[in-house]
Amino acid sequence: MYNVPLALVDAYRGRHLVVRSRDPDLISAALSTKDCDDLAYVQILGLSAPVDGLLRWECGTPLDLVVEKPTEELPLLYKYSPLLTDRPVRVSVPFAPGFGKVVRLAISLDFAVKLEGSQPAHSLAEELLGVASDYLYRPSVSVPVEFFHSLFLAFFRQEPVSLWAVQEEDPRRIRYVTDQNEETVGKRFIGMAPPSDFNEFVSAQIAGLITEGGECRGCEFVDSCSGYFKWPARNYRCDTVKVLFRTLAEAARELRSDLAACPTNGTGAA
Repeated sequence: MYNVPLALVDAYRGRHLVVRSRDPDLISAALSTKDCDDLAYVQILGLSAPVDGLLRWECGTPLDLVVEKPTEELPLLYKYSPLLTDRPVRVSVPFAPGFGKVVRLAISLDFAVKLEGSQPAHSLAEELLGVASDYLYRPSVSVPVEFFHSLFLAFFRQEPVSLWAVQEEDPRRIRYVTDQNEETVGKRFIGMAPPSDFNEFVSAQIAGLITEGGECRGCEFVDSCSGYFKWPARNYRCDTVKVLFRTLAEAARELRSDLAACPTNGTGAA
């Protein structure tokens, strides 16, 4: 799968695509119903543009609303809520001051949520853990909040998971194509040299970190994180991230224990 700017769609037609644009009207004008089968979803970069074109768009393709300035764009979420009547809509929110308010409003409007970026500032620890607590324990939350959701399910089911894949940055599954038509791992890698081998990037990342003997060596979450939070700064301290992972893992264990303690349905009588 390829994440491409709208201007490069013609070069990638026939492949499975995520198409991104700042102008919703251009999306609806350029992509016809014939293109729908090739689209995984469409990304709208920023929330300030008019939404009328999308409301008229016949394609029921899922949308990803990429918030860029949480504090400024918070009230703009409301105008996108009518789109939920005919398609799934997700709100992607960066780790930036005010992101928690955006997440909570998105949840209240029934948008799915994805947290974006890596290496959240330690000053955002309380906000990050608060959002995780809402996801885990607030009864009104009925939509997935990624990456929490996939990690929680993996811990609950005791299944392997890769945060690179959850965050759609595993180049074995998806490539990000820049506006200059250069393939890279994801948008946070723009301006950096692409890996010499995309298919080996994730395994090489974690192998290198373990060899260096830093935090990743011996970390209880190394298999699920795989060094995701060690990019771009390899010396980033994962104190808050570990608390977050531990919170999700403990909640999964508690739920598993509670379900195991529940009596089975029925008495077994004929």
